[in-house]
Amino acid sequence: MTARQSCGIFPRMHEETFNLLGIPPEDWTKTPESVRLALLSLLQIVREQSAQQNLLQSRVKELEAKLGKTSQNSSKPPSSDPPSAPPKPPKVPRGRKAGAQPGHEGHSRPLAPPERVDEPIDLLPERCSHCPTVFSSELATVGAPRRTQVWELPELRPHITEYRQHSRCCPACSRLVTAELPPDAPPGALGPRATALLALLRSEYRLSLDETVEFFAEVCNLPISPGCVVTSCGRASEAVAPVDAAIHAHIHAAPEVNADETSWKLLTKRGWLWVAVASGATCFRLHQSRGHDGLKALLGEPFRGIVTSDRYTSYGLLAIEQRQLCWAHLLRDLRGLDEQYGEETGWARRALAHTDELFLAWQLFRGGWLDRVGLQQALLPARHGLRTLLEEGVDSRHDKIAAFSKQLLRLWEALWTFSRVEGVEPTNNAAERALRHAVLWRKGCFGSRSEAGCRFVERLLSVRATCAQQGRKLFAFLTETIAAAWAGRPAPLLVAVPASA
Repeated sequence: MTARQSCGIFPRMHEETFNLLGIPPEDWTKTPESVRLALLSLLQIVREQSAQQNLLQSRVKELEAKLGKTSQNSSKPPSSDPPSAPPKPPKVPRGRKAGAQPGHEGHSRPLAPPERVDEPIDLLPERCSHCPTVFSSELATVGAPRRTQVWELPELRPHITEYRQHSRCCPACSRLVTAELPPDAPPGALGPRATALLALLRSEYRLSLDETVEFFAEVCNLPISPGCVVTSCGRASEAVAPVDAAIHAHIHAAPEVNADETSWKLLTKRGWLWVAVASGATCFRLHQSRGHDGLKALLGEPFRGIVTSDRYTSYGLLAIEQRQLCWAHLLRDLRGLDEQYGEETGWARRALAHTDELFLAWQLFRGGWLDRVGLQQALLPARHGLRTLLEEGVDSRHDKIAAFSKQLLRLWEALWTFSRVEGVEPTNNAAERALRHAVLWRKGCFGSRSEAGCRFVERLLSVRATCAQQGRKLFAFLTETIAAAWAGRPAPLLVAVPASA
């Protein structure tokens, strides 16, 4: 290889070599060609190894950041936190002992009225506790007695109704005719309360099939089979179907909802459980897609209200003015960026300071210290400071900070919908809380294996959450709904069906 060829292979390296090694140009020209080529080759190898080392260090840093993700710096649920996760910040001690404080008003079960007492037992003192006097039986009592009530569950014995369907022979055609069951007779061997209890044990208390069978046998003295549990849950699901449809229609017409989703196995394949929380109603829907189709199945099309959610791409189906981004998610993401790049840049830490300003203003608004105009004015420093930081972050050499900044600038107006629209909050806590019960159920049942099972999950979760929002007793509502369905009566009203539904 000639010197001219070496200059073509290593362009612009002679001058860099002089500067790096301190070789004067005249000494370089006196150096044998083979030595120069060897030196340039070694220098190129060093450069390649240095670039590879930088790449590996960057990769290691990314993997360490991924391993360090917890519920405090990402969207991962608290249940996924490893033992190495940092503990939650300790509460500031207030110098008080645990338990009720002096002056605290005690709470106890209220006494049942006398007419509700099944077994009254009158106790009379027989002798004085202060002297040897023995009381006579004729000695009168003083004042009202001190009442102490003991509550006990009776032994459960199922109430069995037997329909005896007699047959008669028709004198005209000589055929046997058997009496029909009454219209309000249950379709199976279990009545409305027993069917409602089975559905409650499976959905609300998340018992397995075997545990439900065992509970009915040991506690209720009612022997059943796993097949009976499945059949009864299907009947309960059919009974609450009109109520679930009304809840779904209520969500479609709601002016604002909180939406979220979590994984749920559907027929051995991965699916998604969607939830929408509105004022007075909560709706769950299972769908194979986490994309636009799943969101449309939950909210309907078109949906004209405002949706509070995280920044997942599916919600991009909605217009910017219909969205409110969850600041709790943003807060966790900023903490993650601060942990990953905090030593190199204070960008995320400065952004976190602006989120503190935002939540302080929101708390003052919630407490009645600020009105809507005052809230918007109080948010101006945070808006201006965060906007400046995002414009700065777009040019960051760290890809995650740059991508995060570009995304928020693109969705900028969706960050502040809560400051303009009544009823919209800056976080998606309502939807995340609604999903907690469903996630615990999923971990025990491992998903749904049939279409009927999917509908049972959707309907029972929706009815349960909506009853909780309205302060309704779930067991009583299920019993009433099942009895009405079997008697051919309309289902009890849980939410009003919109006129446009």
